[in-house]
Amino acid sequence: MRVTTAQMYNTLLSGVKRQQDLQNQGNAQVSSGTRFQTPAQSGMDYKISLDLRHTQVTLQGDLNAVTTAESRLNSSMTMLNDMGNVLKRAQTVAVQLGTTGAGATERLSAAQEATQLLNQLISDANQKWQGQSLFAGTAVDKQAFVTDALGNTVYNGNAQDRSVITNNGVQIVSNVRGDDPAFASSIAALEGLRTALQNNDTAGIQNAIGTLTTAGDAIVNLTSDVGARLNGVQLNKTAITDMQANLQQQITTHEAADIPAVIAQIQQSNLALQASYNLVNQLKSLSLTNFLR
Repeated sequence: MRVTTAQMYNTLLSGVKRQQDLQNQGNAQVSSGTRFQTPAQSGMDYKISLDLRHTQVTLQGDLNAVTTAESRLNSSMTMLNDMGNVLKRAQTVAVQLGTTGAGATERLSAAQEATQLLNQLISDANQKWQGQSLFAGTAVDKQAFVTDALGNTVYNGNAQDRSVITNNGVQIVSNVRGDDPAFASSIAALEGLRTALQNNDTAGIQNAIGTLTTAGDAIVNLTSDVGARLNGVQLNKTAITDMQANLQQQITTHEAADIPAVIAQIQQSNLALQASYNLVNQLKSLSLTNFLR
């Protein structure tokens, strides 16, 4: 079968187009660092990448959840530690003013400090975290403690916890509720000390030492519980971070282009492309010569 000049020319142009496509693909791989950018280039590999990246998004969601829980528990621990310090100071005041040598004037002055300590503890209990009530359960728009019609400080939140499900399926309660008995006993102990100091009641002040100690122990126990939960969240956070690092390595290994090999391929393609251009020019010259004859 006779091959015409036009057929040879079209074949060469097809080869040129193929080499140009190879170069464009190679340049895209060098630029992006990845073997493929579209499903058409490698359907199965592209799907695997999508699955890996979906897992990556899921892990990031898990990390965001445990980071939020960590922050909330850290804030809770800070406030509980401060409440513990308030109760320790109140115990010191009670011990100092619980002796028979203390006078009414001195105790009345100490009652003012007891009032300040009580206000500080209630302020801690009403602390906000990211604009939300820290100790009010899920009633985050409410103040955890309010004063009722009788002048009593009462819990104003609800009985629902805020929880996070960790990557291994464990549910961790990420908040502390103000209806825990430790809060009420702390407030009552400080109120009892203040009243006893105001009334110059030696027996009442001495009795407050015991109630303050009990309340302080309850706060310490609650703080320890928060610390244990915080430790669990932090361990889970580390596990998620490690999984993210491993997954990123998988993605990089799966998607990464062999840059030296791609560059070598581009160079080979460039040589083939130049050869094709030369042949095209030769065909053009031959066609022109034949035409002039």
